Amino acid sequence: MTMPEHSTTWHDARYDMPVSQQLERYNELAAKNASARARIELVARGIYDPTRHGADDRPPLTVAEHIELPALAESIARTVRHPSNVHHALLAGVTWADIARIAGSDELTVRRDYRQWADDQYDLNQRFPDRGMTADEHAAATARAAE
Repeated sequence: MTMPEHSTTWHDARYDMPVSQQLERYNELAAKNASARARIELVARGIYDPTRHGADDRPPLTVAEHIELPALAESIARTVRHPSNVHHALLAGVTWADIARIAGSDELTVRRDYRQWADDQYDLNQRFPDRGMTADEHAAATARAAE
């Protein structure tokens, strides 16, 4: 088994796709994998019945698909776990204690992560004024993290 020349990472595993399409591709690969593995297990146990279980060939995932599956999972996780969701929750009145509980973390960690995200957003705004957080927004976010 040889590895592809370019291993897919979470970022280039369809990161430019909407998360709904990433989920569709992930579900397609996961179902293909589960089906192939189930057939292998039934054959190994000696209980595979083409009439009952279907006679269709169920090829296993390719090496590239085995790489793509966890890369998609990571891309999806990073997309839906985006720090802006914490920002909007805070603006809506969610408490730091709630965010820490939801994240399975502690307040210090979620505040630190939020502060880092806000700093990154401010840096982004310095390079591209139409993006990220302005100085005033960054000051408000920094104060929010220190509350």
